[in-house]
Amino acid sequence: MATNIFSIGQSALQAAMAAQATTSHNISNATTPGYNRQEVVQSSAGGINYGYGFVGQGTQVTEIKRIYNDFLTKQSLASQTSASSLDSYYSQISQINNMVADTKAGLSPALQDFFAAVQNLASNPNTQASRQSVLSQASTLVARVSSINDQLAQSSASVNSQITSTVTTINSYAQQIAKLNQAIVSAVGTGGGQPPNDLLDQRDQLVAELNKYVKITTVPQDTGAVSVFIGTGQSLVTGDQVTQLAVTNSPTDVSRLQIGQVMPGGTTVTIPDSFFYDGGSLGGLLKYRTETLDPTQNALGRIAIAMGTAFNQQQKLGLDQNGNAGTNMFNVSSPNLIGYPTNTGTTNLTATISNPAALSTSDYTLSFDGTNYTFTRLSDNTKTVKVATDFPVTLDGVTYSNGGSPAGAPTMNSGNIYKIQPTANGAAQFSLLLSNTQLLATAAPISTSINATNNVNASTGATNTGNAIISNTSLDPTTFTQGSSVSFNTTLDTSVTPNQLKLAATWTGVTPAPDVSYSNPNGSTGTATGGATFNYTPGMTITSGGVTYTLTGTPSAGDKFNFAPVAANKGTATISTGSVTAAYLTTTTPLAKPTTLSYNSTATPPVFVMSPAAPGAGTITHLDGTTTTINAGDTNIPYKAGDTYEISGVKFQISGQPANGDQFTISANTNATSDNRNALAMAGLQTSNTINGTSLQGAYSQLVATIGNKTNEINVTNTAEKSRLTAIQTQQQSESGVNQDEELAQMIKNQQQYQAAAKIIQAASDMINVLLTLGN
Repeated sequence: MATNIFSIGQSALQAAMAAQATTSHNISNATTPGYNRQEVVQSSAGGINYGYGFVGQGTQVTEIKRIYNDFLTKQSLASQTSASSLDSYYSQISQINNMVADTKAGLSPALQDFFAAVQNLASNPNTQASRQSVLSQASTLVARVSSINDQLAQSSASVNSQITSTVTTINSYAQQIAKLNQAIVSAVGTGGGQPPNDLLDQRDQLVAELNKYVKITTVPQDTGAVSVFIGTGQSLVTGDQVTQLAVTNSPTDVSRLQIGQVMPGGTTVTIPDSFFYDGGSLGGLLKYRTETLDPTQNALGRIAIAMGTAFNQQQKLGLDQNGNAGTNMFNVSSPNLIGYPTNTGTTNLTATISNPAALSTSDYTLSFDGTNYTFTRLSDNTKTVKVATDFPVTLDGVTYSNGGSPAGAPTMNSGNIYKIQPTANGAAQFSLLLSNTQLLATAAPISTSINATNNVNASTGATNTGNAIISNTSLDPTTFTQGSSVSFNTTLDTSVTPNQLKLAATWTGVTPAPDVSYSNPNGSTGTATGGATFNYTPGMTITSGGVTYTLTGTPSAGDKFNFAPVAANKGTATISTGSVTAAYLTTTTPLAKPTTLSYNSTATPPVFVMSPAAPGAGTITHLDGTTTTINAGDTNIPYKAGDTYEISGVKFQISGQPANGDQFTISANTNATSDNRNALAMAGLQTSNTINGTSLQGAYSQLVATIGNKTNEINVTNTAEKSRLTAIQTQQQSESGVNQDEELAQMIKNQQQYQAAAKIIQAASDMINVLLTLGN
């Protein structure tokens, strides 16, 4: 029995030693990352039946238990990978947010300064200082766009750099996990199935660290190893085998890095960026690039393209200081077309920005299956399917065709895919073309006028041979019929001696022909009815139909004296200064300059008589918003007060009530130096809806607001996720972490157990000594 007690004490002593060793191990690893508290699990060693009952055999250590909560661990991993993704996203987007919203370095102040200079030019179109100010501010604006674009490009390069370093880190962790898998499998085999707790902690810690870079999924194996999967299920670690990740260039953009897996044989298969979006710093980087960086670069490019195009068009609609048609002010990029590496053959696909106001901030793909052309807007995956007969196709402000005339469907091989970036290069290629202040087209190419003064428009016949001179001309608008004209013809009456020069009036546009009255230098007067002849006397004053003039000198037979009078308008109608639209540059039927509109109140309804006739189609827009079409060849143009006319790209408005015969003239502008109408139109671009229903400033403000809102969203979400992670980790540590106070209490308990076990052994030893003494 004494020996039995000795064995029991020995087992108690061994259990106490194991417990003390485990407690000491816990204390020494209290600050070790990933360490899970361990505890000794004891069980009874059973008993021996002595007939009178079972006598216990002491205790035994069945295992060293690892206090591990799989549920909390998985929750922690999920929260950690999300927080890491948000951290990565926020660190990148906050830099862009600070840049675009900067009140000094952002685009807004540069836009405001530029348009302020344009406004000043409109007020002072003929001063070199105001012209130079516009070019200087335009250069500053271009530099600001370029600077922001450069910083976006630097952000893109930073993403590439971080992708490369992150992939290297992921591969390193994968290798370490694979080695630990191998060690754990070996330890389980040699340890009789007992788990190697410290190795498991080390592997779990590596998995947790890897999870910060990329979201992972682990699957435990019967051998004790774990398989690690990333993304949407791509294998990274299987047992002690690792599938390496690699960094590869995008097939459609060599400056853009993507992630791939190295397959057996050395080939690399690209993994779509979206597969990593669910978590990890790598996912945050890729998501930031797709959701924020690319759209921001496209949005900035769209602003540059819209602004450059709008100013170029307005420049071409004006006249520069030399009286010449304006030229482009800015260089504007074209859509970028990129063929996939798998494409075969060649294509004549062309993409042209036809409506900058309709541009989006997305990239597109165009694929061809032999019959259907499928456009895919990548921002929302919207698909537009077209067939060959639908071309040319216009989609979101970009027109696609084969570039021919007439334009048709592009030639593409079946299966070919092209990536289309309408605005990606907009900011990078935005530059100022003008350097000469005289080339700023501040003037409008047309001018309008009303007949404000009476004018007889006297002229002598081209074949006249005499020396008669017209002088002292005047026009009486009360008796003159607007639109009529008169010619006085000279004849020689040879029936009298000496021969007598005679004059006769020939009127057009008025019936009956007005009478002629005249007065001679000697005071005598006379009249002639209608077109009757009357004797000519040098220096005589002649009046007919409101036209009065003095004729001196000696005319020859056959000489003519012509009058095409225009009376001053009598009504209250006015005509606007006039402008031209984009159609002015492309019309094949330009409006003749001058063109005269004469009001005819006797027509039903009243009309303007247009001379020459309308060269092409036009539109009358009435105050109530209704329209009337003007057809090519029309001479009678309807009129209502306030009507706006647009004919062959020439636009003007007539308001008020004209009197019968009132005339309005559209002519070429000959005062380009001081005219500011086109400069006013340029200044108006500041508030015009240039991009998707908003102004240039509005579009940039939307960009700033979008980035700001996204930055705040990421920040708030990140803060919440970190709080959740902290709560999970606190709960996890309360269960699996080492509490120094508890371990100290456990250590005292173990010491007491050890001392008690020693007493048992001592008692057994004393009993044996007594038995030996009795035996002797």
